[in-house]
Amino acid sequence: MKISHNWLLDYVDAPSADRVAEVCNLRGMEVESVSRIGFEFAGVVTAHVRGVESLAGSDHLTVCQVFDGAATHRVICGAPNVRAGIVVAWAKPGSSLPGIGLVSEKDVRGVRSAGMLVSKRELGISEDHAGIWILPENTPIGAMLEDAVPVRDTVIEVDITANRPDLLSVIGMAREIAAALGVPLRRPDVPAQTVGGDVTQRMSVRIESPELCPRYTGSWVEGLRVAPSPLWMQLRLEAVGVRAISNLVDITNYVLHECGQPLHAFDPRFLDGAKIIVRAAREGETITTLDEIERKLVSTDLLICDGTKPVALAGVMGGANSLVSDSTSDVFIESAYFQPVAIRKTSQRLGLSTDSSYRFERGVDIDGVPWGLARAASLMAELGQGRIVTGMIDEYPAKREPLCVRARASRVNWILGTELTQDRVRELLGSIGILAQPLDGDALEARVPAFRVDLTREIDLIEEVGRLHGFGGIPYTMPATNAASKPMSKIDRIQQRCRETLVGLGYNEVVGISMTSAAVLDKVRREPGTYVEIRNPLTSEMSVLRDTLLPNLFRALRFNLARQEANVAIFETRRVFRPVAGEKFPLESLFVAGLITGARYPQTWAHTQTPVDFFDAKGAAEELLSELGLGASAAYGPGDDDPVLTYGAAARIEVNGRRVGRLGRFNDDVLAAFDIDVPAFGFEIDLSALSADALPKPYFQPWSRFPRTGRDIAVTVERTTPVGPMVEALRAVDPTNISAVSVFDVYTGQGVAASEKSIAFSVEIQSLSRTLTADDTNRLFESCLAVLTERFGAKLRN
Repeated sequence: MKISHNWLLDYVDAPSADRVAEVCNLRGMEVESVSRIGFEFAGVVTAHVRGVESLAGSDHLTVCQVFDGAATHRVICGAPNVRAGIVVAWAKPGSSLPGIGLVSEKDVRGVRSAGMLVSKRELGISEDHAGIWILPENTPIGAMLEDAVPVRDTVIEVDITANRPDLLSVIGMAREIAAALGVPLRRPDVPAQTVGGDVTQRMSVRIESPELCPRYTGSWVEGLRVAPSPLWMQLRLEAVGVRAISNLVDITNYVLHECGQPLHAFDPRFLDGAKIIVRAAREGETITTLDEIERKLVSTDLLICDGTKPVALAGVMGGANSLVSDSTSDVFIESAYFQPVAIRKTSQRLGLSTDSSYRFERGVDIDGVPWGLARAASLMAELGQGRIVTGMIDEYPAKREPLCVRARASRVNWILGTELTQDRVRELLGSIGILAQPLDGDALEARVPAFRVDLTREIDLIEEVGRLHGFGGIPYTMPATNAASKPMSKIDRIQQRCRETLVGLGYNEVVGISMTSAAVLDKVRREPGTYVEIRNPLTSEMSVLRDTLLPNLFRALRFNLARQEANVAIFETRRVFRPVAGEKFPLESLFVAGLITGARYPQTWAHTQTPVDFFDAKGAAEELLSELGLGASAAYGPGDDDPVLTYGAAARIEVNGRRVGRLGRFNDDVLAAFDIDVPAFGFEIDLSALSADALPKPYFQPWSRFPRTGRDIAVTVERTTPVGPMVEALRAVDPTNISAVSVFDVYTGQGVAASEKSIAFSVEIQSLSRTLTADDTNRLFESCLAVLTERFGAKLRN
């Protein structure tokens, strides 16, 4: 929300813009920026263009005779809107402009030009660069621009939370500033209009969907003249980011930003039957909005219709078939209250967010609807030289009853740790328009105004008292609680062990949100998937719940690579969500995923720059499962069916025969979908699937007092034979006396058939009860060789 300091001063005697920003921060409204407009130029004066003629040899440049009140100067100008008789802003030689610097005389095609005629963008006051800035005819000539025109302003940009729509207006912010400084709030005097009158002879209104439109008001202004808005209105609108168009359109935007009430102006010539009908859209019905796009509607959308057709998408955007134009002389002004949830659904479904929908979907002041209407009608009559037709239409089928909330001073003090009296609580609430009447004891009955949609309970009022009293005035106290530590569940302990293990391995944890888009998740699949959809997503990029952690790791990697951080080792452990057919709620599973890329070691004199590979990812997964007590139960097999991993460098992870994860090198096409052009490796494990077996109770494993010996076995097998089952088979030959089996060599090449590979195993032999003899060792060796030969077709290699 952008607030013009000049505009704010109309309603409250505010101090400097910096002080206003400080008050906002202290009141819980985070100030994002304070920008000064019109302070970066110097030496620019107002001038009158007395003559314009084409510059010889140019098809667009003109030679202007510019009078500054004392002398006439020759200025070359290329703007399409320059003409004789206008008042302009002239940057004379010696002046300075933002982004341009010092302005001097220069020769253009042999003609000496004294300075330049400037646009608003060249002055740094807006982005308007369609032509030079044409000032009002009554602007004094020869004055410094900042003295003749209120061009200098300060814009305060404030982050307004969704529960405070009352702050989405200048008057709403002025109310807060006035309360904080203890000064009165000034609102414009607007003549009240009685319901009924002549306007009802010209237009009728019928609400067919009162649950979507609880209140609809309208006024008629006739005899209008469409013209540019006065300069003060243009400057204020541009300061808050709204482009000035014409007086009639600008007034609706001005009132929206002034009091927070969205409005719409119809040209009555295009309203068939002299009637307005507010109804829900029919399924599949269409309307072409002001942006010339045809919108297909559903039954939850709300329409404003005339006697035959839709003329506006209620609360979001008007229709192209009833807009105000240069030929408009009469307008019918709409000011209404639309149901916030309905507007939010329509806006999000269509991807169409406007200043109006932004306010309607948060909740406007239903009691302030007539005031906004009267304010707009009054301004149109004044600035458009029109006349307000007597009366006002006000369709209000079920009038809102005032909300009264009971609050106790003792409860306020107990929650906040303060010592406020009943009168002080009443005074604080009254400063922002909440009238509170004392009841028995220390209780108050607060009448909550309709613009404060966030205040519905006693605790809301207590929070408001704390904010108004000032957080700095609340003493530091230790809260009285009876909180007791809760033992960690097993799945929490598994997650904690994963974090500790991976951090110990040099990985850094990243945290991503569970909401994403189907398009992002589809990047890690061969075909589009089915996901858990969010009924009311904040944006289209947060419309589903993720069912894998990998996209977030890829985005984190891309972020680091873009900042020249090439050696990345990251992980995330969070829940993922998968839809279950026939079930209301999705399946939630805890996962851990890791990603590594770059060099294995930092660049030092002791290490070469060896890139990470498949075995770095596999080693991390093995260490993780070992720390969870599942190292002996884990097995790894080919994972070439995985769409995320590269064929030949992919493995599936199994625990006790169940597939629980994957690891390997990520597919280049998948990485490219996330704008990653370097090799990356990683793993993903379903912790929920292995939670039953993880973290077994520790038990004592005795060690042997007897000598250990070992034998090496080198065999050849088919290349496609997995090594893991061979290791398990060797261990199973004699679990009592074979203490360990490891692979120390895998070889292909000269001396080995092209379809085979050579594998060398080291078998450690040790007994817990006696010293094994050479015969014992030989028997075990023969048994191991027999298992490899019979089960895997292995041949002893000489």
